[in-house]
This record gives sequence, C-alpha cells and structure tokens, in this order.
Amino acid sequence: MSWLSGAVWLPLIGAALHPVLGWCIQQAGSRGGSLTVTVAIANLVTTGIFFGYLEPSGGWQFSGKDWWAIGNGVFFFLGQWFAIQSVKTGDLAVHSSALGIKVLIVGFFSILVGLEPGSWSLVSGAILATLAVFFVSGGSAEGWRKHRVTVGLTLMACLFYGLNDFLTAWQSREIGKERWLSLMMVTGALISLALLLQRRKEVTVVLKSPVILSFVLAAAVLLGVQALVVNLAFSTYAQPTLSNVVFSTRGLLAVLFLYLIGKRSDPRFVGKQSFGAILMMIALAIVLGA
Repeated sequence: MSWLSGAVWLPLIGAALHPVLGWCIQQAGSRGGSLTVTVAIANLVTTGIFFGYLEPSGGWQFSGKDWWAIGNGVFFFLGQWFAIQSVKTGDLAVHSSALGIKVLIVGFFSILVGLEPGSWSLVSGAILATLAVFFVSGGSAEGWRKHRVTVGLTLMACLFYGLNDFLTAWQSREIGKERWLSLMMVTGALISLALLLQRRKEVTVVLKSPVILSFVLAAAVLLGVQALVVNLAFSTYAQPTLSNVVFSTRGLLAVLFLYLIGKRSDPRFVGKQSFGAILMMIALAIVLGA
C-alpha cells in the first residue's frame, strides 16, 4: 500500500482538522450556542464548499442513481442527528468511545459486496482501530452499561454514517463523484435549513453574538473541508474501510491537541489512552502494509 494514496492522506488531513473543529464547536457551545444550530449552519456552509470545489453538472433532472445520492444525504443527516442526541444525553467519553464501531460497519458492507477484499489485514486492522478508539476515548464496560442510551444513539449514528461512507464509495462513480457528493450535501443542507427555520430563537442567539458566530463559522468551514476531503477519498479510491481506519486517528490527534493547549487528560484515562495509541499504530501498520 502506497503512503501516497489519496485513500490514506485525504482522511489523514480530515483527522488532523478534527481537533480544531471540535474545539471551535466546544467554544461556541460554552458561550450559549446550540449544537444543533451549529451543525445545521455548518451543513449550509459545507454545501457551498462542495459546490464551489466540485462544480457539478447535469442539472436538476433526477433519475437512476441520483436518488441514491439524495437518499445518502438523508443518511448523512440522520448520522449527524443521532450523534447530536448522543452528545446531549450522555457522557462525551462514552459517545466518543463508541464511534469506532463505524469502521466495522463500513468494513462489513464493503466486504459483503466485494468492494474491498475480506483479507486478514483489513479485517484485523478494522477491529484494532475500533478497539483503539474505545481506549483512546477513555471508554469502559461500566460506562457503556451506565449510559446505554448514549451508546444506543451513538451506534445509530455509526450505522447511518457507515452507510453513507459505504454507499459513496460503492455507487458514486455511476453518476460521477461531483454530482453524487453535491446532491448528497444539498439534501442535508435543505433538511438543515428547515431545522433552522424551526429554531429561530436559537439561531438568533448565534447571530446576535459576534464571538459565538465566529466560532460557529470557523467550525462550519473546518467541517466543510473535512467532509470534502474524506468523501473525496471514499468516492475516488473506493477503499472506505482503509480510509476509515486512517480517519479513526482523529481521536488520538484530539488527545494530542488538548495536551498541546495545556489541557491534561484525566489521570484515570492516561493508561487506556496510551494503550489505545499503541493499538492505533498497529492497526495503521497492518492496513498500510497490506
């Protein structure tokens, strides 16, 4: 496996953006910004970034796999919605530790249809990456039992996110990645716009505060670029499991980012995070060495 493959370096760029993106969202939320509104605004900005970069063609006459792309946009939004509900209802460490399940979901469907080979290296790498995410996030069996609702909502988010990644890699070439990705994102943007219209008071809070708005827009741009590079990896190279293993390093990078800005990890988690980091390195070595 070449280190120069876009299936590797594109999701790695997305993972590198993740810690700053999470920090911007956290800063907006701590000042009174709604997480739902932040994500909805980000979807609108993301759609603009996708259209500006991809320059899709074909007009608005829908047929065939166009409807798959539109349905995939619904999956993407549902993944976001369940992720938001999970964050709101439970422990963030529990939510983060369960996100690695998405790698297994993507791998299952990809191998099922023959998109990627069911090789030992790919399967073991996906399993190790999932375990690495669990430990890096400070996950525990006790935490999962205590916050079952959080785990359930996160698993639903993983299911819809995983389907989105898999379908983009599997079917986007039928109509061209530019059209597929643009239709996918505009679908999410329209749903987000409807959501914003229902939450005018929360939107007003964001618009009236220059500080909150600045963090929301910064998060929106970062999310847009992240979504673009990761989905380009899926649609161009059609190796969604490999790309997801690489993208899973975002949790480890988030821990490193917090350390660099002076926020130390909970002492209870340091051992788990170190073990998770080792597992992640092993997972990367296995899938990249295949």
